[in-house]
Amino acid sequence: MNTNQHEFISIVDLGMAYRKAKVDIYYSTHAPIMDVVNYEENLYENLKRLYGTLQNQDNTWANDGGFLGDWVLVPKGVNADCTKTGLIYSDQQIQWNAACKNKSVEAEFRLMAQPSLDFHVLSALWIAKVGHKYDSRLADCAFGNRLRRKQNGEANPLSLGSFTPYMKPFREWRDNGICAMRKALDDKKKIVAITADVSSFYHELNPDFMLNEEFLGILGLEQLSPDEKNFTRVFIQALKNWAKSTPLKKGLPVGLPASAIVANMALVELDFYIQKEVVPLYYGRYVDDIILVMENGADFSSTEEVWEWLFARSNNLLNWKDDKKEIVSFSPVYLADSTIEFSNKKNKVFIIEGESGATLIDSLSRQIHERASEWRALPNLPRNPAHVATDLLAATQRDGEAADNLRKADALTMRRAGFAIKLRDFEAYERDLPPNAWAEHRHAFLNAFIQHVLVLPAFFEFAIYLPRIIRMATACEDFFQLRKVIEALHDLVETVKNSCAVTIKSCDEKNLPASETIIKNWKTQIDLIVEENIKAAFPPRLRRQEKQRWKEHLIDPDLLRFDCSIKVLQDCQKKLYAHDLAHIPFRFIWLPKELVSPRGIPAKKTVQYLAEANKLLERAIWQGLKILGKWVKCKCNSQDSLPYGLLFATRPFNLTELYFLIKDPFTEVSSAKISQCILALRGFSVTDKIPRREKDGVLVIPDDFDSAKIIIALASWKTDINSWAASVTKNIDPDTSRYQRMNYLINALLSSSQQVSYFIMPELSMPANWFMRIAQKLQGRGVSFITGIEYQRRRKKIVCNQVWAALTHDGLGFPSMMIYRQDKQHPALHEEQELQRLAGLVLKPDNRWKIPPVICHGNFHFAMLVCSELSNIAYRSALRGRIDAILVPEWNQDTETFNDLVKSAAMDIHAYIVQCNDRQYGDSRIRAPYKDSWKRDLVRIKGGKNDYFVIGEIDIRSLRQFQSSHRSPIGPFKPVPDGFDIDFERRTLPQTGEQG
Repeated sequence: MNTNQHEFISIVDLGMAYRKAKVDIYYSTHAPIMDVVNYEENLYENLKRLYGTLQNQDNTWANDGGFLGDWVLVPKGVNADCTKTGLIYSDQQIQWNAACKNKSVEAEFRLMAQPSLDFHVLSALWIAKVGHKYDSRLADCAFGNRLRRKQNGEANPLSLGSFTPYMKPFREWRDNGICAMRKALDDKKKIVAITADVSSFYHELNPDFMLNEEFLGILGLEQLSPDEKNFTRVFIQALKNWAKSTPLKKGLPVGLPASAIVANMALVELDFYIQKEVVPLYYGRYVDDIILVMENGADFSSTEEVWEWLFARSNNLLNWKDDKKEIVSFSPVYLADSTIEFSNKKNKVFIIEGESGATLIDSLSRQIHERASEWRALPNLPRNPAHVATDLLAATQRDGEAADNLRKADALTMRRAGFAIKLRDFEAYERDLPPNAWAEHRHAFLNAFIQHVLVLPAFFEFAIYLPRIIRMATACEDFFQLRKVIEALHDLVETVKNSCAVTIKSCDEKNLPASETIIKNWKTQIDLIVEENIKAAFPPRLRRQEKQRWKEHLIDPDLLRFDCSIKVLQDCQKKLYAHDLAHIPFRFIWLPKELVSPRGIPAKKTVQYLAEANKLLERAIWQGLKILGKWVKCKCNSQDSLPYGLLFATRPFNLTELYFLIKDPFTEVSSAKISQCILALRGFSVTDKIPRREKDGVLVIPDDFDSAKIIIALASWKTDINSWAASVTKNIDPDTSRYQRMNYLINALLSSSQQVSYFIMPELSMPANWFMRIAQKLQGRGVSFITGIEYQRRRKKIVCNQVWAALTHDGLGFPSMMIYRQDKQHPALHEEQELQRLAGLVLKPDNRWKIPPVICHGNFHFAMLVCSELSNIAYRSALRGRIDAILVPEWNQDTETFNDLVKSAAMDIHAYIVQCNDRQYGDSRIRAPYKDSWKRDLVRIKGGKNDYFVIGEIDIRSLRQFQSSHRSPIGPFKPVPDGFDIDFERRTLPQTGEQG
């Protein structure tokens, strides 16, 4: 670029830029995954070539069509007015044909960028070198498309991906506006709220303003270095040259991450103006969507009055576009070559006051809460597969939606959200259950998708979900249904071709390509979506009958226009998997087999390695990944090589998964290595509050909750004895309702109005691969989850019986969870006999201990014993004085014996006993060492036909105050037993006066 460029950009800069760009691409709407694989297979050579290109002072690459890439068309919408005839057909295709008869219908497409991989890398590099400085000048009122940053506000060069996840800032943008309105109404204020968005925002922007001197002065970026300005100048030229190569001849490349930075900056002066001159009760902008809340001191009576009040204070930044007063124009001097207009079709002004206003806000809040609850919940499919189509139709229909924000015009967003929730439920079933366990529901869903979504006008609204549907059908080996989906897509293209006039959004009529060209471009994109998503999800192993069904239904050159032989597809899937671009994340190949289903995971010998990887990455990244490589036992060919899927992960390990990779993750050495791995994987360092094991053996898990009373939910849950036998003998679970029952139970807890601290389930309650999903959902509500896990097989005939605890903690600087696993040390007598009789198995622990481990979670000290371990006097004795409670997951028929045992344990340990037994035997309870006998069973449950939970409360502060006295007070507990000595960490100020 210039003589200083050699110092300005290094090969490591390009490697780190590629690392970010790959994640940005993967999570984009239309990710060209095969292009990424081909580029990454020769990554070092490609980045060296790009490095050389950037050294050329003539900058010819900015005009090179091969460098800039191409463009594609995706569905935007269909003029659906023709469908409002009052005559309704049950068949959607007949409905469309009848509605369009003798009427003109327009199908509109949106133009998207398809940049080369070089252009993507350059985009990420520009963000890392210059773009982050622009982004830092945005005010906090700008919520969307913000860059990932460290806690101190500095740009984070080590993070994966460029931008923060969209959901949290979107919710803050929306919810903060509603909260501001509610507060104003509570203060008896009259308010006016405006919602608006820019028409064709990206397509109407000229990026030249980014180096406009006046604009840089507004931002305080006059001191950009010559290298930074030169890089930005050439990059802007590349953006403009790409635009010239499209039919639009203008705008930004939608789909190139750096475009989001440029677009955000275009409205920065609007942000400054509203905050300084309007001084609103609330102003928030999510990319080009704004919410503005002001006090209605002027008693506005029309939309025109509101806007003109704003115009008068805008110093000519805002004005009507023309005398019709329908479109608001934002026109700062530096955007003279751009068009930013707020169309009245989407602009809304709300005059809100009094009780009617409060009712409106409450209605909005309720709808938001209901939708958020749906997202927080575990999958909830209809019990009857026949109802699947009904649910899908309800989620996608045009009538009857409730708005979840002030943008009621945004009903399409609501329909998409409803469909996305349904699709997410089916995807969860796909990950957690074998395909034949829920085939009826899945086939009903796919058939309903074909009938109600793969038709006009619905497909143009839900096309973004097509890749996920194809992946699910392919991964579950539903080859007949997959063929039907592809046939429906072919029919859909023909329908658009024969019954619609086609156009491109924001394209002048003089530049509009011929209809045949538009249809061909769209059809090519659909074919590519089908091809790449089949390859990404194709099963690496197929049985004979599945192979035959694939050949019968899909080997058809008129249907699939690519090599779809089984071997070729499996080779492609293995390649995509090795680069972490397949349907199943690459990291799953390294996780314990009980945690993940083997479906979709090829053999480890197919893992591909990148040599000289250390030359492309920052030292901290390389060191952390090398540690991880040793943990997962990578068979690297050399010291400087690691798997592509670890080096350039799209879905990296999270902290909870790292705890499964190390035998003892809580030592000082392990904690330091975990911190290095998290930095390499996620781009941030963990704090000194990471869980650790102290010298006295206590596992300390920092958490910000410090409560005198602990709320515990006990599950009354039944695991059928036949499910137990199936897990022992490695057969399919005969209880087909078990997964659904589990989800209903957890969802009931999630929707409970009572905030729960711990949710306890019985011994051997669930398969290991269900645990993480449930634990993450509960962690979202601040609930720690403790449950027994089905037997896990080890070498030969060895199994282990473990209790897993997902405990909330804040060691990462934000709410998270860690996983602790504890082994049952010895089988119960009957358990030992049945394991041997049914499958010749022997139970041995992975991790042995002589004294039960004590866990200090926040300020709650507890231990876990599994069923028969409670009968061990040595265990109980070792815990006396050290704990507030013992948590005992059980599968125990001998409730009479344990009744006496629990009673005595509460007294001799002088702690709460939390016993959770299988529902078919019952007697789950929370027992306390109270003085009054009628108080001692805080909770006690038995029997019932359904799964349920009961909530109890234990008062640990009161117990500690009682135990901290030199002589036990009169009450409320029984006196401590002879020889009782409270641990120093639990000791507190004794209670004063007499209580009882």
